[in-house]
Amino acid sequence: MVKVFKRFSLLDWYLCSQLTLIILFAVVLFSIIWLAPETLFKLTQYVFGGDINPAQGALMFLLHVPQVLPQTIPVAVLLGTIILFQRLSQNYELVALLASGISPARILRAVLWVGLLFGGLHAVVNEWVIPQTAPVLEKYYTDANLKDIPDRNFLFVEKNHDKKLSKFFLIGQIQKAALSDFIILYYVETPQAGVQISRIIRADSGRWVPDRHQWELNNGIEYVLDSEGVYQDIRPFAQQQVRTNKYASILLDYTRQNPMIMPWGQLRQYIKLMREGGQLQEIPFFEVRSWQKWSAPVATLIFALLGALLGMERVRASRVYGLLFGVVVVFFYSILVPFSGSFGSLDLVAPWLVAWIPLLVAVAITFLLRSLRPQQG
Repeated sequence: MVKVFKRFSLLDWYLCSQLTLIILFAVVLFSIIWLAPETLFKLTQYVFGGDINPAQGALMFLLHVPQVLPQTIPVAVLLGTIILFQRLSQNYELVALLASGISPARILRAVLWVGLLFGGLHAVVNEWVIPQTAPVLEKYYTDANLKDIPDRNFLFVEKNHDKKLSKFFLIGQIQKAALSDFIILYYVETPQAGVQISRIIRADSGRWVPDRHQWELNNGIEYVLDSEGVYQDIRPFAQQQVRTNKYASILLDYTRQNPMIMPWGQLRQYIKLMREGGQLQEIPFFEVRSWQKWSAPVATLIFALLGALLGMERVRASRVYGLLFGVVVVFFYSILVPFSGSFGSLDLVAPWLVAWIPLLVAVAITFLLRSLRPQQG
């Protein structure tokens, strides 16, 4: 580490310090702009309405900030680097550096260090900060009765040894302490009608009993259907036991933790368990999500280099194209990131490729725009 800092020249310290300050300012500015129209406005209303006190409002606002940083950091790095290099170009500093024999690659080395810094910050926010702060923020909202507990459910499809559908297991509400709204469909295969429903169980509540490896359902009704799908018998019950694949309870624990904010290692374990448990329908989406946890920090690093390329204006150029082109790159990248997650769920392309598409498109657009910039003076 000491050797690395010894290699830093005065030029490196100058460029790194200037670029870091610009990017930090941009991160703060973009985060406030992102949060102000809705989040800040609502929190202010809650404070003046007496729902929360000013200290709680300020803390809740700070807890919102990490959730927007994955979006604002890459934008700030790209536009901040463009601004710095435009200033260096317009003030003849870049010309002086190149005339003194300093190569463009040598100048970009300092930019690379700053890109690594903010790429690392992006990874830390995604891997540690958001998983820690998101549940705390959710608890503040629910404790103050400002938001209902999210209505999230759990679905588990069980198949028999012949890979045919045998059981459909649904829990309608999993976020509260007590699980509720159970629906279980049993399937049988008949020579005449193929796979069809033979029983339906509805229960108000239930729990997993680990030592018995089964579910204990409370206050429900069991519907028995004949081979033609007509109700044959209706049996109310106070309590009933139901067995499922062992992965149902394991995956339920992961689902209650919200896979969307899981760190990379935990998310990979969740995907592994879904594959082992035969729950293949959501694997492509979460595969893309896991790859995005790598591609997003790398995109932040690459954006620093792209910003330098877009920001290098000719001194006698009559127009400044860098910022305009930067906005175009940000626009397409910001649209493609959420789109890639939805597209990945279709399982038409390899998840790793889908996750890198936004960055690849951003790089392609950058070089296309540079080739379209008028060559003057």
